[in-house]
Amino acid sequence: MMHHKHYLDKKSAPYISDLLTKHFMKNPDFTEIVIICIGTNRYNGDSLGPLVGSRLTERLEGHPHVHIYGTLAKPVHALNMHRTLADIASKHSRAYVIAVDACLGQFYKIGTLQLVEEPLLPGVSLNKQLPPIGHIHIKGIINNHGPLNHKVLEHTSLTFVQEMSAVISRILVKSSQDIIAKLVQDQLPIEPLSDQLSSGR
Repeated sequence: MMHHKHYLDKKSAPYISDLLTKHFMKNPDFTEIVIICIGTNRYNGDSLGPLVGSRLTERLEGHPHVHIYGTLAKPVHALNMHRTLADIASKHSRAYVIAVDACLGQFYKIGTLQLVEEPLLPGVSLNKQLPPIGHIHIKGIINNHGPLNHKVLEHTSLTFVQEMSAVISRILVKSSQDIIAKLVQDQLPIEPLSDQLSSGR
């Protein structure tokens, strides 16, 4: 299932973060969150993922329940993707995995954020064969799909991509906070009934 909102819509962040949290709640076996932000710092258009990853690192780095892969300093892209996914699989076998990526689309959809309840297929618009990523993913449509997609990625406005990355970051911070609260609650030890009675509760 796909949900979409324009990034300038003030309801986009609460709407998409709420849907993301609800999707997680359908899968109670996860114990942590992994966010994989796909892209490179070489092209403006393809920097959406790394920009999101860098923003999230500032807010969530060091949190025991959240792990960020893909930043401007350490991007996740086609050349290191298989190695990164293998590393994540070995370290975070029970993680709820959210993927983030930029994509190209029809002209009238530019600026749209899409929450898709299935794995991300990265590199499709550039005809790359890469492995599917995540349980769910967020895509930002950053420019028009056409015959010269590499050129389109190079000439996309960096300011526009930065603004979109800020909205996606807010979505992921809010949903992560809500999911973490649920994870922590589920992991709290349950007091024996006799202890509850003796304490007068």
